[in-house]
Amino acid sequence: MKSPLPLRTTPGFQRPESTSLAEIFITHAQDNPKHTLFRYVEVDGTLSTISWAQAVQAFDKIARSLRQQLGNAAEKPVIAIMGSFDHITYFSLLGGMLRAGYPAFPISPRNSPQAISHLLHSAGCTHVIVPNARDDSIPQAAIGNLPQIPAPSFEQLFGASTSVDDIPVPSPEQDDVAVILHSSGSVKFPKVIKVSHRSLRQCGLWLDYGEIDVCGQVWSAHNVPTFHFAGVMQLIWAMFSGITLAVFPPNSPAGVPTPARVLDEAIATRTNLLYCVPAFLEIWAREPGRLASLQQFKSVMFVGAPLQPAVGDFLSKNGVRLSHIYGLTETGGLSMMIPEYPPTEGWDYFHLAPHIDPVLVPLPELPDVYRLIVKKCATHTPAILNTMVDGVPALDTNDLLVRHPDNDKLWKVYGREDDQIMHSNGEKTNPGPLEGIILKDPKIKHAIMFGRSKFNAGILIFPAEPFDPADTERVADFRRDIWPSIQKANDIAPSHSRIFKEMILVADPLRPIELTAKATPRRQPTIEAYRNEIEEIYASVESSSLTHITTPALFDVAASLEFVRKVIAEVMIKVPGEEEDIFQHGCDSLQATWIRNSILHALRRAQISGLADIPHDFVYTHPTIRLLAIYLVQIASGLLSPPSTPLDRTVRMQEMVLKYSQKFPPHSPGIDATEEVVFVTGTTGALGAYLLARLLSQSEFTRVYAFNRLGASIQERQRSSFSTHGIDVSLLTSPKLRLLAGDLTKPKFGLPTVEFEEIRSQVTCIIHNAWQVDFNLSLSSFEPGIHGTRNLVDFALTAPHANPPQFIFVSTVGVYRNFNGTVAPEAKIPDVHTSCGQGYAESKWVCEQILEIATDTTVLRPIIVRSGQLSGGVGGVWKTSEWFPTLLRSSQVLGHLPEIPGCISWLPIDHAAQALVEMRLSDNRYLHLTHPHPVPFAQILALIAEDLHLPVVPYTTWLSSLQAASSSGLDNPGTRLLDFFGAIRAVSDQEEAFFPVPLANENALRNSAFLSSVPALDRRDVTAWVGYLRKAGYLV
Repeated sequence: MKSPLPLRTTPGFQRPESTSLAEIFITHAQDNPKHTLFRYVEVDGTLSTISWAQAVQAFDKIARSLRQQLGNAAEKPVIAIMGSFDHITYFSLLGGMLRAGYPAFPISPRNSPQAISHLLHSAGCTHVIVPNARDDSIPQAAIGNLPQIPAPSFEQLFGASTSVDDIPVPSPEQDDVAVILHSSGSVKFPKVIKVSHRSLRQCGLWLDYGEIDVCGQVWSAHNVPTFHFAGVMQLIWAMFSGITLAVFPPNSPAGVPTPARVLDEAIATRTNLLYCVPAFLEIWAREPGRLASLQQFKSVMFVGAPLQPAVGDFLSKNGVRLSHIYGLTETGGLSMMIPEYPPTEGWDYFHLAPHIDPVLVPLPELPDVYRLIVKKCATHTPAILNTMVDGVPALDTNDLLVRHPDNDKLWKVYGREDDQIMHSNGEKTNPGPLEGIILKDPKIKHAIMFGRSKFNAGILIFPAEPFDPADTERVADFRRDIWPSIQKANDIAPSHSRIFKEMILVADPLRPIELTAKATPRRQPTIEAYRNEIEEIYASVESSSLTHITTPALFDVAASLEFVRKVIAEVMIKVPGEEEDIFQHGCDSLQATWIRNSILHALRRAQISGLADIPHDFVYTHPTIRLLAIYLVQIASGLLSPPSTPLDRTVRMQEMVLKYSQKFPPHSPGIDATEEVVFVTGTTGALGAYLLARLLSQSEFTRVYAFNRLGASIQERQRSSFSTHGIDVSLLTSPKLRLLAGDLTKPKFGLPTVEFEEIRSQVTCIIHNAWQVDFNLSLSSFEPGIHGTRNLVDFALTAPHANPPQFIFVSTVGVYRNFNGTVAPEAKIPDVHTSCGQGYAESKWVCEQILEIATDTTVLRPIIVRSGQLSGGVGGVWKTSEWFPTLLRSSQVLGHLPEIPGCISWLPIDHAAQALVEMRLSDNRYLHLTHPHPVPFAQILALIAEDLHLPVVPYTTWLSSLQAASSSGLDNPGTRLLDFFGAIRAVSDQEEAFFPVPLANENALRNSAFLSSVPALDRRDVTAWVGYLRKAGYLV
């Protein structure tokens, strides 16, 4: 460690020497009254400034007001700041609370309401400062009963001064809390981090240890949010170093800091120190004319994330003085702040700051990579101390740094020690437990899973008895020998983490690898050493097959059945019966690809002709072992029928209706029910979870039966679903809840007779929400769902009440996929062709017709609610595998968003659940669950573009970029949905985007007062969606 550099003072600024933050403000007002603290450009282009004397007067006004309101409190108040403020007002609030001696807690508005409530409670907040004008971004339910203090406006703070009494100067202990901050909460709820006066003062001196004397320099504070630690510290640095903060003009509401606006304002305010996030730099690097502007800054500092290497290389090569600022909320800055020039060894390296006391623990499995621990010392005190080193309290950051190979003073960020494997679809694999199971096999010496940025996982195996992996027969035998161990791991793994036999890579014994002290391979170097082989495996997935399975000598029924059964056995964990639908037994799209390719490989090996005419989706249209075997026989014998036509599909749809609409049981009237009891299906999915929460919250329901498929613990599944979707899990302790697991296709739903009869005797309302969502499946794969619906109809008709229970069936507006009218009505669809062409929509149409026939022939009066596109619910939670999050992530990878015409009537999924519950009392049979106030899609995309800092390009340009990414093999989740994105048709601005016609919803609005009152989608929704997807690690 070294002492701070002597501060080379400029006229009008004297270095503060006090250890009291409040006293430093007084010092500035007395000794540096004319030194500029804030600088901004007025609308007319004139440059305005606010001196330290003016700023401290504003701080005093806030401190005085707070002391008058809270000075008699039994305990020191802890005050949160929430809402949208201009920079100067926000910094003034922070300064005012420090002047008053009250801990300030800036809270990011990007947090979910649940996270905000958690933070307020964890920090022990007593009050919340909010804007004096209405701010809809503040979740009032999260604040609860905490007193709210309206913040003064900029005009009130910096208007005419008045003579006031002196304010007592607080005398806190150095270890008392000065400010409270919070982590990002990317894994779970953000955690509270309390920063002491000592730590804050030490962080304030960070700039004094750099190579540039910043006193009098103009620092751009336009980009980094003021509620972040990196934003809060800008005021503290100004206190100690004498920098001037260039900010946006104090407008209300505050403007959005777009990349263009940030750079334009930085230039207009004559900034020479630019402080920004990497995403903005990446955008500026692509824009003509911006390079010359960036070259003028004395330093261009990026903070918060890594900068794309290609962008950094380009900017550095062209004379932009890049500076990578590295730090943590718990520690403040850890890199030197600010170097005069980037290191010659590379712009992405940095020196550790001289004022910290780092301990760099080498990782045996990674050369030149170290885990960073920061010890408490005289010049630096981490806000959290979670370990001891040499008897000294310290913070184990869990961060990994890599040392420059030729300069041991230079470092760059490597990652987190607890990194998981992040797949291209946003799913994560935790390799440790799976590798542990596999390593129990005595035939396996080492095992390392891989798959970062890939769709699925693979594994590198080191055999206990090494052999040459070029020996393909030996590799096949080895894979077969260890397959039971792989299957044991697959049994506990989520589908994206399961390992196919063809994804087993056998290590080469002649290739040297680095071992740890425990004699295990070093993970990252080993994966890097096998990078080419790993890439070859993934490149061949689409065309690969299970080549080790012997092709039948003769494609008769018996041999074909055996061949298909072996293929299925290799791909699926449990082999279904010959007549059972493989997709109902867990087969997914990736497994279907392996099955398809294996069958085609066998046919090519047998030199069967005409394979080019085989449809791509034949596994979906022949979803059982027997159907696939018969199809194989037909192909091999040249008896293959032409691809199915719309007529074939409509015939199957009508046959399915006929099959499940025969002989409804009669209803035997009983006595009127006195209580409202609900039986709801599919409550572990998104809509179902919100439905269940709504039913449990409403007092009119005395009992709620939540029915779901068999599987792992239903209690754990339901709790996990609530937690994932931001729903209060304490609702699951309600005494009126009964969680059930069974099978709707089985007699009595697979429940004990006594339990089934008890439920049937009590239920007054059935909400049938459960349905498999997979747009690849054919109608036959949905037959179990149709069967279950018919069983529910029988269940309702045999209930011993005066009238059958209300029966609400959740359908889809997709049944109108081929509609040719002007507006899709809330009515029966008699024409089977309207829904033909997609198994999912066909299955819903079939159920609608079954319910129609039940209406005509029995006393059942079902309600069919056709749901439109549902958007993210509480906290913006949106499943990352759905098409819209995929579009956003793909756009980030491509570097631009598509311009999509038309309107959208998407309904937030939690709102949909509330409306659906109200609709149970409807007199109308058909209702469309869509938003009452469609908005232009372009308006929503423009807001998203601001949040993601992406330009918007014509849709054709975006689609071409995605197609190019697919052709080049680049990782982009959108390539999996190329057919979907390619099928989107052009519409007018007044038409519904992604749908052929507008959807009527008069019946829905008539039967749901809540739906009628739902506000249009706006900035709040976009912020919630993007915020959630960022916290989930899907967006950056």
